[in-house]
This record gives sequence, structure tokens and C-alpha cells, in this order.
Amino acid sequence: MSELELILKTPVEELIPKMLAWNNSELLAQVEEKLKHYENVNYDDSTIDIAKKDRAQLNAFCKALNDERIRIGKVYSSPYDKFKSEVDGVINRVKEVSEKISTQVQAYELKKQEEKQQAVIEYFKEAIGEFSGLIPYEKVHQARWLNVSVSMKSIKADIDTIVSNARAAVVAIEALKSEDEETLKAFYFRTLNLSEALMENERLKQERTKIAELKPKQEEEKPEEKANATNIQIVKFQVEGTIEQLKQLQHFLRENQIKFTAIKEGK
Repeated sequence: MSELELILKTPVEELIPKMLAWNNSELLAQVEEKLKHYENVNYDDSTIDIAKKDRAQLNAFCKALNDERIRIGKVYSSPYDKFKSEVDGVINRVKEVSEKISTQVQAYELKKQEEKQQAVIEYFKEAIGEFSGLIPYEKVHQARWLNVSVSMKSIKADIDTIVSNARAAVVAIEALKSEDEETLKAFYFRTLNLSEALMENERLKQERTKIAELKPKQEEEKPEEKANATNIQIVKFQVEGTIEQLKQLQHFLRENQIKFTAIKEGK
């Protein structure tokens, strides 16, 4: 396909229009002279109709001048507007075809990405070895792997590193001789982060220590509760006193956690 190029039949420098010449200075001088009359006029109730007429004349002049500016602007810019419209027509036609080609290119690139991802998954299945089921592909997938600029050699190296890191992590966890070894392994395969797994080991150790410290206290409290339960005595007695004294006695019993029950007199 030959190279497409816009060629002007007349150089653009020759097409640049000259500045519009008009009686700007003369008209401005005439306007200034006319406006002196209006600027010093003070209208009152008897001349308000004249004020309205003067305002209408000034506004009419402004409108006429602006209308002429708009008319000249359209004439002045019409060649460029026509040129722009024609260029836009060519551009839009080219874009129609370009977009159709783009659709095919995108479909091709998507197909190549899918093929590449399938190749990566196949290698992952081969390399994952004993960790199959523990490290799913979705957990380690990196979006950049599907970029054209990233080679399969580089991707395989990334996967090999993931597997070797997992093996090293398992060895490190087993070396701890921890009571929570299986829990720590499960934690690692959830996070694939050995540092966090080691921190989890410390947390579990501290938690177990606190539980061990708490157990003797709980055992001590149980005999105390049992002893207190066997020392409970029930004594029935009748008291006499003022209402205030009885209230004080009731308050004392409650404060000392002594159960009491009112005895109703039989009829």
C-alpha cells in the first residue's frame, strides 16, 4: 500500500488571509464623542422615556456591529471549515477500516495469551511436584506472565523459585520441632510466606504458655469453690427491730453474699 499523504495544491502560506482592514480608529473616535453626551446625563421622572429610548439606540448599535462581525467571521472562516469537514471525512473513513483491523489484532493477541497461559499452567503442573493440591496455580499466577515481553524462560524460573521456596519453608518449619508443625505448614501454604509462618509459631507458643499458666489457677479455684460449697450452713432465726435496722441487716447480708429468705408466719 502506497503511503497516504495530504498534499495542498496551493501552499498554505499563500492561503493565509490578510488582516481585515476596517475603520476601527475612526469609528471608536466617533463612538467616544457620542458617548460623552450620555455619560453626563441625569435622567429623572420626566425624562425616563428618553432614557429608555437612548438605551435602545445604544443597544441597537451594539447588536448591528456584532451581527456584522458574525457575518464576516462566517465568510472569513468558511474555506477552513470546508477544508476541515473534508479532512474529517477522510479520517473517519480510514478509522472505520482501522477499527476492523484492530478487532482482528485484539482477537489474535487474546488467542496468543490464552495459548501462553495454557503452556504456563502445564509447566506449573509438572514443576509443582509434591505440593500439588497445596499450591493452586491461581495463587501464584502473575498477570505480567502473559505479556509478550515476558519469555517462557523467565516464567519457568519464577515457578521454579516458588517451588524451591516452598521446599525450603517446609524444612525450616520441621526444624522448629514445634507442637504445632502441621498447623504451621497449613498456615504457610495459605500465605506462602515463611516469615509470617514463623511469627505464627511464636504467637502459638505464647498462647500455649498463657494457657499453661492459667491451668493451675483454675485448678486452685475449683477446690476453693468446693470447700466453700461444703461449709455452707443453713440457720433459721427470727429478728426484731425497726424498719431502718431491718434495712441495714438486709444490706449487710447482700454485701456479704449471704443468701436469706423471708419466713412467712402461718395463719
